Amino acid sequence: MKKLIPFALAALLASGSAVAQGAKEVSDARAATENFMKLMDAEEYSAAWNASADSVRKETSKMAWNLLSSAVHLPLGAARGHSYKSASVKPGTITFEYVGDYENSHNVQESITTVREKDGMWRVSGYGIHADSKPATP
Repeated sequence: MKKLIPFALAALLASGSAVAQGAKEVSDARAATENFMKLMDAEEYSAAWNASADSVRKETSKMAWNLLSSAVHLPLGAARGHSYKSASVKPGTITFEYVGDYENSHNVQESITTVREKDGMWRVSGYGIHADSKPATP
């Protein structure tokens, strides 16, 4: 049975009127997403918070972020890899879907939304994770 683990790190709000128009925007947003995942996988939750969108930092304290991240991410075990599935482009945001493989859970569905901020940089504004509730078998 699947168990949905909500990971409401922030509202999926777009700032400014940025609209992704091409491959460069998708590439830049994906790079921000993959940097975020590397920080989360390394348990560098404060660094992930620092690199996230303004909306995340305004709505979620660093302490709350760290506690929530630990509670959701640590039970998965060490990350073994993430496979890119797709990107969904909407005005001002791009959402990426990945399948994560972790020590304690396989086929973890990860959804990461990015927003282009006023400075032109893409940053993570939302992160959702859906994992098996049963232990993984080697």
